[in-house]
Amino acid sequence: MSEKLYEFRDPVHGFIYVRPLELKLIDSFPFQRLRNIKQLAFSHYIYHGAEHSRFGHSLGVMHLVTRAFNTVTEKTKIFDIATKEWYTQILRIIALVHDLGHAPFSHASEELLPDGFSHEDYTHMIVTQTEVADCISEIGEWFKKQYGEEYDITPELISSIYKGENIENPDFIFLKKFMDSELDCDKMDYLLRDSLYCGVSYGKFDLERLINTLTVWENEEGVLYLAIEKGGMHAFEEFVLARYFMFTQVYFYKTRRFLDNALLYFLKGVLPNGKYPEDIQEFLKYDDIYVLELMKQNIKQNEWAERILKRKILSKVYETPVHASEKDQQIFNLVKNNLVERIGEEYLILDSADKLVHQMPVRYELDSEKAIPVITENDKKVIPVSVASEVIRKMTEPINIKRIYVYEDKKEEAIKIVNEMMEKMSK
Repeated sequence: MSEKLYEFRDPVHGFIYVRPLELKLIDSFPFQRLRNIKQLAFSHYIYHGAEHSRFGHSLGVMHLVTRAFNTVTEKTKIFDIATKEWYTQILRIIALVHDLGHAPFSHASEELLPDGFSHEDYTHMIVTQTEVADCISEIGEWFKKQYGEEYDITPELISSIYKGENIENPDFIFLKKFMDSELDCDKMDYLLRDSLYCGVSYGKFDLERLINTLTVWENEEGVLYLAIEKGGMHAFEEFVLARYFMFTQVYFYKTRRFLDNALLYFLKGVLPNGKYPEDIQEFLKYDDIYVLELMKQNIKQNEWAERILKRKILSKVYETPVHASEKDQQIFNLVKNNLVERIGEEYLILDSADKLVHQMPVRYELDSEKAIPVITENDKKVIPVSVASEVIRKMTEPINIKRIYVYEDKKEEAIKIVNEMMEKMSK
């Protein structure tokens, strides 16, 4: 490729290079909208540096998916040059568009999408029904001129691979692993980026070692899988632990989760029918700035707008352990029911990790849809990661945190009730 490249200076990855037609996609309105959607919703209310957006994350994923795919294909020589370039371009586009369908404040308000819709569905509509479709088609036309008519790239192809619906070419399933698996470039970027902007070390891992030990496993049916060499297991363990700690210390931090709930209560009261619009052009009008303006307009008559804008946080009075057992959940229900009976349900806010997108544990077995096989050094046999790593084998217990928040004027009474219950249960 001899065309001019444009560069972005990224705080995480250094220089990120894009082609002219990729820049045209980046300059489109749906992509520029990502500048106004924070990656971590209201986490900047706790970690004030966490002002970063989906815009930078999407560029970072494009950069990493290019590095990862190049590493694997150069190491294994599984594709000819034209096919490798074709697949690389497809992956770069998927990486750029993968978050276009996010609602304001990212996952925090996703449950307000119309029934039956996910942010992936909105991404599909943006990719196929807006100016983004024209940008992708233009890239496709340019690519065919370079390599031939058989190397087609269309909005429909990008969307089908992204959604995992294109099964005619098994290679497309392999490509999706770079964007959606237990070792995908989406997770690699957001862990490092979130950790940097939050000013914490929880999300750090050895990116260079992880990428350099990526490889391919081909099963008996000739299906390709993204895999990792056994020599990269410590880096993979570090990666998995980074997800775990970012979940417990950042993504599910008590103040952040209260603000997520406050956002939902606010939007349910101001959105038509309490949902985002189905029409994609109307939906694209909504970003963080638009919602914050709605809050400012409603601050005098809407409690939740005031709580968010003035950072009036309700107090947490009860919380289960990180790995809540069945007994822990039974105790939670007893506490909740007691508080409802003695204080009133209207003074309580309940929250559960079950709603979060960053779910643990990772899937470990070879027959899992998103599994990452491990390739041994000498005999090149493939084994499940749960066999290769004792650390990961012990991390099969899911995170399941439940919390109860209470209004200020009921805080002391609620704490007293909870303490009384805990004292009785300990006897």
